[in-house]
Amino acid sequence: MTVNETTGRAGSSAAGRHLAEPSPSSAPPDDLVTRLLCAACYLHDDIADFAHASLLFPSRRAFSPNWQVDVVALARHASRAKELRTGRDRWLNRAVWYVGAGLIGAFVLLVAGVLNLFQLVLAVMFLLFWAYVIAVGIVFNQLRTARRAAVDVVLDPAADPPPPLASRSAEEALHDLNRCNAVLYRGDGAPFVGSGVKLDSWQITIDISKRTEPEFEPVTGAELQAALLELLPGKISPRPIGAHRLYVRGGASALSVDLYRVGPLERDLTEQLNFRRPVTVVPTAQLRPYFDRRDESARVYTCFQLSSWGGQVIVSLFVRAHVANQTLFIEGQVYALRPLHPELYEARSLPVGTATELQTLGPIALATATSLLVNAPSTMLKNIRTARLDVANAAEADSEIASRRDVDFGAVKSVREEVTNFDLGEHFAAADEELYYQVFVRRTMECIDTFLTTRGVDTTEFSGQSAEIISQTTTNARTIYGAATDG
Repeated sequence: MTVNETTGRAGSSAAGRHLAEPSPSSAPPDDLVTRLLCAACYLHDDIADFAHASLLFPSRRAFSPNWQVDVVALARHASRAKELRTGRDRWLNRAVWYVGAGLIGAFVLLVAGVLNLFQLVLAVMFLLFWAYVIAVGIVFNQLRTARRAAVDVVLDPAADPPPPLASRSAEEALHDLNRCNAVLYRGDGAPFVGSGVKLDSWQITIDISKRTEPEFEPVTGAELQAALLELLPGKISPRPIGAHRLYVRGGASALSVDLYRVGPLERDLTEQLNFRRPVTVVPTAQLRPYFDRRDESARVYTCFQLSSWGGQVIVSLFVRAHVANQTLFIEGQVYALRPLHPELYEARSLPVGTATELQTLGPIALATATSLLVNAPSTMLKNIRTARLDVANAAEADSEIASRRDVDFGAVKSVREEVTNFDLGEHFAAADEELYYQVFVRRTMECIDTFLTTRGVDTTEFSGQSAEIISQTTTNARTIYGAATDG
């Protein structure tokens, strides 16, 4: 996207004078975090449940962006991991009913005189022992299948791909989430949901009435943000990802922004629910009205991301500019996503082989089989009640949207954030995070200066503010990373 495409103006020789040649280098594909998260779904039930609830569970809540994560793959693996446990519980439930039928039959034979009391006790003990052995086998098979799936997805995701999701509309929505440019966030939270911890923020205010030459074009926030999108990636190597994103505040005011799909709904309530979730991709034309006005419910930011260590470290820069009363206001925010919790890396070192699996998973199956067997019927009943509750919640949510009540469907913490270790971790990752943070700020100041110069704005006021921001960035970085990077 060029400056003129964003503002809708015809091309001119002055509009292109600030453009820089793009950097030939770019960051390598990031998939390590995706593979680790997919593997974690098989090894950690709570992660699989959270991913399933966030991405697939019927809800009106907006999707939270999981930057540098293939959410389609994550949803598929979370769905299969949950299905493995559901299948385990289904077989355990059958075993309970078979044992119950056997016990009833034994008591009938006792009453009929076919069995005596001693034979009845032996039959009951045999049935219970048989049920325990079967339960151990069922639980062990589920644990082994999950373990092997986790190892496969870490080492070679193509070796055992999970099937597509049963809900076509949900999978289409997740495909859109991989190229998200619209985020509905909760009204009581920070806009940049899914981006991690906040590292820094800064503001610049410039009087643009002071022009070196009177014939230059007017300055707008949209032009500056578009210029940053053109200029900044070419000044940084590896080349960051850049895009305009619309951030919408949740609540009743969010309904004024067209984030809900419009079209025929399928008869299946679950399909309707996925279809009516707030969209995550909007046309470029829909962003333009929000560039140069201070809207209380929706604003467009120009966003840049640098990623390293296979997506373990992601630094994001958010810049927004607007003009009011011949004054240019610029705000910048820097966020960082850090490496995952240490236990999520265990899938890379899991040994394989029948002997190892028996030694590792056997004791777990022996210890948990009894409780899982006893609780299998209640688990199945709970799942049935949950499905019925989902239908009721779907109807209630439809009613809330139709009546335009003050209901906040904004996104909450993402799966990527939920499993992030927000400590700085090892030295190299912290050093890269600091590097990206400081490079973003410095190169942004250079690009803003270039833009203002090409528009004939006196940059004296800007030079003083940018120097102060860079100085504060250095001090802030020393405070954050000093203990991790010194020596």
